[in-house]
Parts: sequence; C-alpha cells; structure tokens
Amino acid sequence: MIRDHEFNSSWWGGRVGILEDPAFFSQGEEVRRGMLAPFRWVEFRYPLEKLPDPWLVADAGFVQVDTQLRFRISLKDRAGGSPESSLPVRVGEREAFAIPEGQWPPFLHERFRHLPGATPEKVAQRYAIWARALLQGSPEWCVEVGTASDPQGWFFAEPDDAHLHLALALLRSGATISGLDLYAAALRAFSSRGARMGEARFSIENRSVHNIYARLGALFLDAIGCWIWVDR
Repeated sequence: MIRDHEFNSSWWGGRVGILEDPAFFSQGEEVRRGMLAPFRWVEFRYPLEKLPDPWLVADAGFVQVDTQLRFRISLKDRAGGSPESSLPVRVGEREAFAIPEGQWPPFLHERFRHLPGATPEKVAQRYAIWARALLQGSPEWCVEVGTASDPQGWFFAEPDDAHLHLALALLRSGATISGLDLYAAALRAFSSRGARMGEARFSIENRSVHNIYARLGALFLDAIGCWIWVDR
C-alpha cells in the first residue's frame, strides 16, 4: 500500500513513502506500524470528498499539512491577449537558462515546510532539484520570462497524458513584473507551441496563485488533502 517516493527520498536523504490507498487505515494498528516502519516519513494524498473517517487517519499518526486545489485551464488561443502576455520568453530547448543563486523566491506555502528539520533552505533545495529535472526532461515546455540580461521569472511544465502539467512557476526575487504577468506570458508561450489544456494543483493557502488562475480562466475541480506521518 505504501510505495517508495524516489524523488523525495533522494532529496531528504532517507527512505520516504507515498500512500494513496485509504484501505491502509482499515488495517490493525500493528499492521500499519509494520508498513510504516521502513520509512522516515510518508505522505498521504486523497480527495477530501472521498476521504474515509478522518479520525482513522488521525489515529494512524497522520497530520494534515495542506489542502490543494486541482484545476484545468484552456491554453488555446492565448497567442494574443493582454499586454502582460507579450513579455519576451526564452524556451529551454532553444536557449539554455538557469536560475541564478539568490534569485529564488521563498516557498511560504509548501507543505514540506512542516517536516521536522525542514529549513527554508532545505525546502528550496527540493524545488531547485525539481526545476533542473524538468528543464532536462522537457526543455521545450520550460520558459524564462524576461530578457536574458534581466530575467523576471521562470515556468516549468511537462507533458502528462492529454494535458500539460503546469508544474512549477517562480517569480524572481526582486522582479519588476507581477505573478499575473509571469503566468500570462508562460501560458501564451505554451499555447504557441501547441498545448491546448493545462492541469496542476496548488496549495489553498496560496491565495495569490488562486487569484491568478481564476483571472486567467481556470476551472477548479476538486480539493486534495495532504497528510504526513513522521517517524518521531
């Protein structure tokens, strides 16, 4: 029921699991402990509307650390649009780019900040590793917004079934554009490259991202609860 999460294990430096089957919580306490024992921590993600008895989740030692909203957004016909969508964009497969040290924004709404020992630097490291992996794996869907001499932000995406997974957006620390500017320009670039539908999740705590996607026409689908068990 619990599988290894290789990415989080590599980032954290210990064995990390992911749980997606709520039948786990119907097992006896001894069985649950045996399943959890090999891991430093385990994350459970599940739609809130389908969640089993929340007290069973609590009794198993899982603490809710976040709720994420899942959404879809049409990417068709975004080549024109508002002035902010016309900012210059560099695509990773054509012009290599990297995020300079010191220009990463703080990750104030990320669920992993609640892990014991997860400093802001440790959380930022996770997203730096993820950004590099996305840029290496799907450079045609990773963009830098702004000029080469004055980048304002970055947006990393990857194909996922029939949709484009809008994985990670970063507004440069000290940027002179808004988050709306960054998102609009990136979605325009994805549209111009043939993407027709985007999908992702974001923390419900992040009101700025919620407002941006609402303004850009996203359809919000469901709420995903996120719980973490830690071996303490």
